Amino acid sequence: MGIVSDVPLYEPTGFAAEIFRKRYSLHDVETFHEACDRVARHVAAAEENGNVSHFSREFSDVMRRNLFIPGGRILYGSGRPKGQLLNCFVVKTSDSREGWGKTLYDEIVICGSGGGLGINFSPIRPRGTKIAGHRGLATGAVSLMEIVDAAGERLKAGGGRRTALMFALDLTHGDILEFLDKKLDLDELKNANVSVWFPDDPEDFFAKVRADEELKLMHSGRVCGTVMARELWKKIVGNQLSGGEPGLLNGYLMNRMSDIWYHKPIVCTNPCGEQPLEDGGSCCLGSHVLPRYVGTDGKIDWDLLRAVTETAVRLLDDVLTVNTYPLPEIRENCQTVRRIGLGVMGLHDMLLKMGMRYSSPEGLEMVDRVMNFVKCASYEASVDLAKEKGPFPAFDAAKFLKGGFAKTLKPSLREKIRKYGLRNCALNTIPPTGTTALVSGVTSGIEAMFAAAHVRKYRDGDALKKEVVVHPLFREFVLTGRDVSHFEGTYDLSLRDHFEMQRVCQRHVDAGVSKTINVMPGTAIDELSELYMEYFPELKGTTIYPEGSREDQPLSPLSIDLALLAARGEDVSVAADGQSACRDGKCDI
Repeated sequence: MGIVSDVPLYEPTGFAAEIFRKRYSLHDVETFHEACDRVARHVAAAEENGNVSHFSREFSDVMRRNLFIPGGRILYGSGRPKGQLLNCFVVKTSDSREGWGKTLYDEIVICGSGGGLGINFSPIRPRGTKIAGHRGLATGAVSLMEIVDAAGERLKAGGGRRTALMFALDLTHGDILEFLDKKLDLDELKNANVSVWFPDDPEDFFAKVRADEELKLMHSGRVCGTVMARELWKKIVGNQLSGGEPGLLNGYLMNRMSDIWYHKPIVCTNPCGEQPLEDGGSCCLGSHVLPRYVGTDGKIDWDLLRAVTETAVRLLDDVLTVNTYPLPEIRENCQTVRRIGLGVMGLHDMLLKMGMRYSSPEGLEMVDRVMNFVKCASYEASVDLAKEKGPFPAFDAAKFLKGGFAKTLKPSLREKIRKYGLRNCALNTIPPTGTTALVSGVTSGIEAMFAAAHVRKYRDGDALKKEVVVHPLFREFVLTGRDVSHFEGTYDLSLRDHFEMQRVCQRHVDAGVSKTINVMPGTAIDELSELYMEYFPELKGTTIYPEGSREDQPLSPLSIDLALLAARGEDVSVAADGQSACRDGKCDI
């Protein structure tokens, strides 16, 4: 891969190096490059025909040069005994004592191995339902959530990682109002993200909201109650504006666009919402570091992006082969569908290096072009792997090509899939890439940079400390005298800017997109509601973050004047203390 070797090697420094050592290094003195070699050796063990050494070098090369970074579990777990390399999973639950027990067992095993877990509790009968053969009444879906959440708390208290959970419930479930109240009003279910699952076309629900009609609450095909659609919707949006939850998951679109519709339905997502998954599904993740593909001329090296995409798809597919799975049924499913999720991070950094605003039409056009390119290159790479290693076992050409997303692929690619098959049932996703983006020194996923500079609060033992953080590209541009007028922070963007970026990316992603919609104080329910009605039918999920809604908010943006001083190395810690610049969304540079 001579084209890759032209890219300089990367070494994390400062905070990036600190995060790497704390979260991913095998031991205190392991370097970033040694970790890349460790991951490459572990994953390339899946290769046959004498190819282990070749692909080990190839995998390590793209990581050492910070062109591609695998998901956190791959980076952490490779080379360790019984390495569990997959970030998150989804399991189904069922409406019986045995079903509840299996759900709890699955959680303990999966979360104990370091994996996150998504569960859709909609199969559980609503509270108050008569139990056949008994005099008692069902305690409902939320009571099972409480049990799962409590187990997560115990796992965390036992010295493990913080348990990452997604609790979903149908919009039309009889317990939907109890579900909505549980976290925000009662401050419970603290270990889970909670989301409303739309099993049917959101457009139908929005029509009921506009007409102020009743919504039937259902279970097992029977009506178990009613609620006014408009009041339910106001409660959902109002809760979001108060505390950021619930999220919204468009289960209807997930299943309509699924290319394994004929094999298994999509039942829930992982805790961050970027992977719609079937029962037993997993997150096998990694991301392109997009600014590394922008040359000194401000243009993207498309040949390099294609070459690394081929390597990344092979690497993630190999992870599915070498991984130690937490449950045999998860292993069976993952080997049957071979789902991977190649994403991107540093998207805003890429645009900044190209001189484009995040919110501009030309910026969105470039993102559309990049995401389309990654999609096509990923599917081409998976076709080539299918020629070499065989398609995923559940592949059925005629049925697969009837899938919603497959229909969006260009005719020449569809013909290759029909002829040769596909190694992976899905190829792309956009995860939040929190700590791996920090290690790579870039913005997270497709998020806008938080601010040109900000104050970061963190705990060091019992002490609460603060530091001023300047965005690396902003500092570089300032110190070299380059124009910074195209730099925009999260709170410089409108709600529509956030939604529009997610919609552009979702068009080219067969899984889901993790994107935070940052909302300023004073945003009205009607304003957010109208934007949802416009955008949500085309999105698989949404996450709202209301500015100032959480205590001890760790990041606070600085004004542009202070950011410029900080970029030049001046001490602004005293001036920055307690200031809340950019809160009106008008921090022009």
